[in-house]
Amino acid sequence: MGKTSRSGRITPLVAGLIVVILVLAALLGYVATTSPAASTVTVTREVGGATVVRTVTAVQTQLVTQVVTVTAAPSAIEYTIGFAMAVSGPYAVDGPVRRDGGVLAIEHINAYLQSIGSPVRFKFVHDDTKGTAADALKVVQSMYAAGIRVIVGPFSSGEVRGVMDFANTNKVVIISPSSTSPALAADDYVFRVVPTDLFQGNVLAQLMAKEGIKKVAVIARNDDYGKGLADAFEKAFVNRFGGTVRKLLYTVGQPDYASEVSQLSSIVSELGGGADTAVLIIAFEDDGLNILGHARLDRTLAGVRWFGSETLRRPAAYLPAPDGKATPEIAEFLRQVKLTGVFASPRGGPLVTKFEQDYRAKFGRDPSPYAYFTYDAVWLAAMAILYAGKYDGEAIRAALPVVAERFVGVTGYKAFDQFGDARGSDYVIWQYRQVGGKYAFADIGVWRYPAEVIELTG
Repeated sequence: MGKTSRSGRITPLVAGLIVVILVLAALLGYVATTSPAASTVTVTREVGGATVVRTVTAVQTQLVTQVVTVTAAPSAIEYTIGFAMAVSGPYAVDGPVRRDGGVLAIEHINAYLQSIGSPVRFKFVHDDTKGTAADALKVVQSMYAAGIRVIVGPFSSGEVRGVMDFANTNKVVIISPSSTSPALAADDYVFRVVPTDLFQGNVLAQLMAKEGIKKVAVIARNDDYGKGLADAFEKAFVNRFGGTVRKLLYTVGQPDYASEVSQLSSIVSELGGGADTAVLIIAFEDDGLNILGHARLDRTLAGVRWFGSETLRRPAAYLPAPDGKATPEIAEFLRQVKLTGVFASPRGGPLVTKFEQDYRAKFGRDPSPYAYFTYDAVWLAAMAILYAGKYDGEAIRAALPVVAERFVGVTGYKAFDQFGDARGSDYVIWQYRQVGGKYAFADIGVWRYPAEVIELTG
């Protein structure tokens, strides 16, 4: 208690302390109110040798503090996802179709976020990787310099190989919708939403064995994708089914493949031709069309069954006009040799129906198979960013497997294996046919994962 004066008033010292407390409370953002409280103070003094006792009633100020919380309206938050996707070179036809699957995903994600009142929105930045490793690296480096830490793409395994080291060093998350080379499986910053070609090679081998094929001549691109799938197929077909395989790897980027087709014809002849001999073609767009253009004129090659990698199921490339760029002669050749293949794409269900309807409405064409995977890759990227809670490559990399484990998209369950690649999938079995007077890729069955059972339906 502070000292009082003879008259019983509060001393200047006490008054000064009260002022200091009030000033400090104001600086701390408190709203202070006062309520009077009475107290009795007894003052004892010695006066002329006698003791005098005086009782003084003083009014003291009591501080009452109240915390005021101000809630501000949430501000907009925008995250960028890079689209490192080729739309020229070997992807001039199918690249834009795949990319647009990602564009639609951004639209769907933002519509959902708006519907729940979230302030978060996503945008994409696209750049053309041109289908080459060198150009893919330039695109990823440019996006990194712009602050982008999550990139969907590139498409091909060769491009992915070209950006892996940079992505790992700089902690940039790469989510490829279509790279499948088994050689790229590693514990790194690269994720792939499609199973590796160890699966496709095994499914093709099992399908051919079921169809009575015992000898196969493989013509494949001499790159990560072509070699990886050719090797996976050979291993399964020889070791599991006792078949014979001869491989012909061709240099990518040549203007013409007449010489390679001639070599392929010789290999088929050496294998004996006939109903138990087949050709497996592993190609992209322009190289594949050129090879088929020569093969259709070769009697030996026209007399055996043909099977194709999933890259042959590109309507914009291998159907005739107005749907694609194949000539009517090539289309008829593919029908005659019953070109058959598999594709990791479980179809059906409400998610797929909505995707296809919205894609056709927005772009005026059907999505190609890998457009479905691009759509799912963008959804996974966005959900991993939201789950991580920050736009940081290391945090998003850690979040992706957790999100994928709980995600079912238009291409099915997307759980990753220890290397960040899709664990497995059903495979649709397709065949090039004439349906309703038009050439088409018709679904004729399915390979079930993990049972490894083939069910042919047509």
